[in-house]
Amino acid sequence: MSPRFTHVRMRASSRAKSEDAVEVFEQGEALILVVADGAGGIRGGGKASEALVAAVRAALGDPTFLVEDARHWLALFRATDVTLAKSAVGETTGVVVVLGSHQVIGVSAGDSEAWVVTATEVHDLTRGQQTKRRVGSGRAEPAAFAHAALSGTLVVASDGLFKYAASDVIARVVRESTISSAGEQLLGLVRLPSGNFADDVALVLVRATP
Repeated sequence: MSPRFTHVRMRASSRAKSEDAVEVFEQGEALILVVADGAGGIRGGGKASEALVAAVRAALGDPTFLVEDARHWLALFRATDVTLAKSAVGETTGVVVVLGSHQVIGVSAGDSEAWVVTATEVHDLTRGQQTKRRVGSGRAEPAAFAHAALSGTLVVASDGLFKYAASDVIARVVRESTISSAGEQLLGLVRLPSGNFADDVALVLVRATP
């Protein structure tokens, strides 16, 4: 793990197998995060989320792929959308965030989100996502974003978190908790009294090392 960042990644589901996927990669000084939410109720949602993570992994092994160039990630999302649609594998949301040497960049498709939570503000990096079409639909419209170098905590998660917990409560938990405990507390926000979850949840938190 890069000494520049500390991260926690988690998944939770009431299913036998979650259809959400979350992964963290390192390349040089960059930290790359991917969260994918396979569409529930559509055949192959879990396979689609895994396919997006696999596409990211393959891209990182390509020396011609420029990790800190959002255009390369946009092209990756579009190509994966076409591939999954042609093979009718399934559909998934996706967010890739790259914490680079001087800034944060990324690409999103669908309704998973990425936030930067500081002591006083919440910056929704994925607010520019105009459509919710998923990768694998054949009609995905991925959107790029950029932000200054990380200050505060980066929260990337599927809608299993953002749909079922209030934004101000999420921000308060992130601000008041150590990163090692924040993940469990965020899952606690969306855990039902039965102990189950209304939806699969995947999340990753990253904090810059002082």
